[in-house]
Amino acid sequence: LGLLLGVEIKPDVPVDYSKYLKSILAVQAAGVGAYLAYKFVNLRMLGRNLWAIATIMFVLLMTSGFMWNKINDPPYMGQTKSGEVALFVPTNNQQFAVETQIVAVTYAVCALCIVILVRHAPKIQSADQRTFVTLVFVLVLMLMFSYLNSVFRLKMPGYPFKLLLE
Repeated sequence: LGLLLGVEIKPDVPVDYSKYLKSILAVQAAGVGAYLAYKFVNLRMLGRNLWAIATIMFVLLMTSGFMWNKINDPPYMGQTKSGEVALFVPTNNQQFAVETQIVAVTYAVCALCIVILVRHAPKIQSADQRTFVTLVFVLVLMLMFSYLNSVFRLKMPGYPFKLLLE
């Protein structure tokens, strides 16, 4: 019609208030749900250990590269020129999805070793057992961290530090 008359006609689109209403209702429902959950859920579930586990899991998830995988959608694994399976890309700006899982499990083992060394090993009554447990978990921690260090050296060939593994 504007072309026929030679006049620019701007349509007036009414505001869609339904999306605002849905957002307000969702926030209210979440608030009521949180209130009911706090009121009726066993308060032991809101304890320190649950929050510690949830926090460690979140940190492991984010430091392993999960968000990079969600954003960039890389292939799960790769293949070398000779046809072998490649788990790591030897550059620092690319990665395979399996790399995230390997790094997350390695970080989880390191975190578990730290938790055992800090919270559980001091409570062992026998000095010999306490020494044995401490040495075992320090060794596991060193091996896992050395593995992480070697993965980092693979991704950044100029990285000058190493621990136990090349």
